[in-house]
Amino acid sequence: MKITVDGGSFKVAIETEYEGLVCEAEAIYNKTLEQAKSNDKAILRFLQIILDHRDSDDAIGYAVLGLLGWYHVAINPVADQDIELNLAKILPHLINPSGDLTATSASEKTTFLH
Repeated sequence: MKITVDGGSFKVAIETEYEGLVCEAEAIYNKTLEQAKSNDKAILRFLQIILDHRDSDDAIGYAVLGLLGWYHVAINPVADQDIELNLAKILPHLINPSGDLTATSASEKTTFLH
């Protein structure tokens, strides 16, 4: 199975077996989430690893699996087929997980007031 992360200015990919992949990816994501204490900080940590350690296969593999774990938990279950994580399409889920739900909400006008 090929997992590709397309960040616009960079593109990295790893090849791995599907068997046990989802469990391993979730474990990496959950461990990083526990350490980072927030979802956005965990994702940023994975992206930082990719950007800082492009030449290290182990670091890239760890970060790509962590992103895959997040994608599996937060967005869509992962199936046994090649996948491309296009950050331009999935990062809005991180920024606004509820999507347009507040657009039709009666309390929408007060949702983002400080």
